[in-house]
Amino acid sequence: MPQECLIAEFTDVTSFRTALEVLEKSQFSERDVSLVTKSDQVSESVIGDTKDTKPASPPAGKTTGAATIAGGTLGAMLGTATLMGPMLVAGPLIGMAAGAAGGSVLSAIESWGVHRDVGKGYEERVRNGSQLIVLTGKDIDLSEGEQLLKTCGPKSLERFQPVA
Repeated sequence: MPQECLIAEFTDVTSFRTALEVLEKSQFSERDVSLVTKSDQVSESVIGDTKDTKPASPPAGKTTGAATIAGGTLGAMLGTATLMGPMLVAGPLIGMAAGAAGGSVLSAIESWGVHRDVGKGYEERVRNGSQLIVLTGKDIDLSEGEQLLKTCGPKSLERFQPVA
């Protein structure tokens, strides 16, 4: 059964980190949450108190070892994050993006009702510094997630219905 999705866009790191902490405390899990950010924003985007103070070096290969600087369940997702072009993707969206035509990160979420043009707009905003949190799930879970994320000051918060 196709799931709905909710995309929250953040333009500042503090709000993004706060939103991740709020979701984690509200029992959202790695299977419900995907993150999309510029690859050079990884060290700024992690949650938890155990942030590495060493200078960041470029990741080797397709997968980065950012888990060493991440604390918490959702922050640990960055340990399995994958670079897709200039973007880093963590969470269930990784598998979908890898299978998407042309390898476009956000075109992979078309099955959640995100039109290709909207996905391209999100991709452009991520390239320009925005960070995304993508929640998937049942209506009631997304309603809770939407209310929680509203309190964190997202630049935009959009909900999408699955394509039938």
